[in-house]
Amino acid sequence: MSDEKIKGLINKYFDNELDKSEEVFMFTQLSQLESAREYFKQMNVLSENLKNTFEEFPIGLEERILNKTFTEAGKNKKFQFNFQSLFGYAFSVVLLIISLFVYTQSIEYKKDIEMNVQQINQQSKMLEMMFHALPQTEIRAKFENEVIIRPTS
Repeated sequence: MSDEKIKGLINKYFDNELDKSEEVFMFTQLSQLESAREYFKQMNVLSENLKNTFEEFPIGLEERILNKTFTEAGKNKKFQFNFQSLFGYAFSVVLLIISLFVYTQSIEYKKDIEMNVQQINQQSKMLEMMFHALPQTEIRAKFENEVIIRPTS
């Protein structure tokens, strides 16, 4: 087995993530490999030193950190809020002016279209009246050079 896999098992062991079956396998490998035993000893020393370095957490420290974070965030937020809100308001006003301009233009176009439709309707009625005012005409066809076909018997 490679050294990397054994080191991974040892790391899992010290993180309390190793299964019992894997733990048995790891200790078997430790009995056979010198380099794995050395790594296990180093990790054991590191783990013990880490346990000894923990100190008691001061009682008011968490509250002081939280208060300090809120006050600094509030100071920064006010400055950013003013700048961002000013930019946002200016952008909104520009968009409002543009939309009002486009709206008034569309109203003018709508009026023009309605007027053109009325003119077209009036012209259509005039043409219809003129068409009905004409006298009726009758068309008679005259055939010149008639071809007469007679059966021969």
